[in-house]
Amino acid sequence: MNNLLIDDLNHTIEQKLELFSEIYNITVLQQKDIEDNQADNIEALVQQKQLIIDKIDKLDESFLEGYKQLKLELQLDSLEKADINKYPELKRIRSSVDKIMGLAQKIMELENSNREKLDAIFQAIKCELRKVNTGKRSIRAYEAVPVYNDGIYIDKKK
Repeated sequence: MNNLLIDDLNHTIEQKLELFSEIYNITVLQQKDIEDNQADNIEALVQQKQLIIDKIDKLDESFLEGYKQLKLELQLDSLEKADINKYPELKRIRSSVDKIMGLAQKIMELENSNREKLDAIFQAIKCELRKVNTGKRSIRAYEAVPVYNDGIYIDKKK
């Protein structure tokens, strides 16, 4: 039972690693889109990432259930305390978790970099909009105000 459960956990964690790789690749695409100063595809890429994150959430729920069950069967507080010699498959789980954590760190660094670049783009756009609005006000100030040379009379006889 333990080996079957460990294999299921390994399979789940490997799927999660693949999904994290997809998120990393999408984040790199976002970075390229931002650097090309277009940011046209950002929304579509964010939606793709959200779909993957939803899949990861489901995998996490499945993994957590198996993890709890395995801890109960092995009578351990944490799988880090498990005997690797007795259960060598746990080493693969730890390795995959370490890879996921490394990828997560890289993704966060890219996300922060992308956010800073997007903020800079938005600030530049705001500045340009201010200039345009100032120009519009200047033009309106010099436009001729219609002058009424004729008198305006109100007919009170009716």
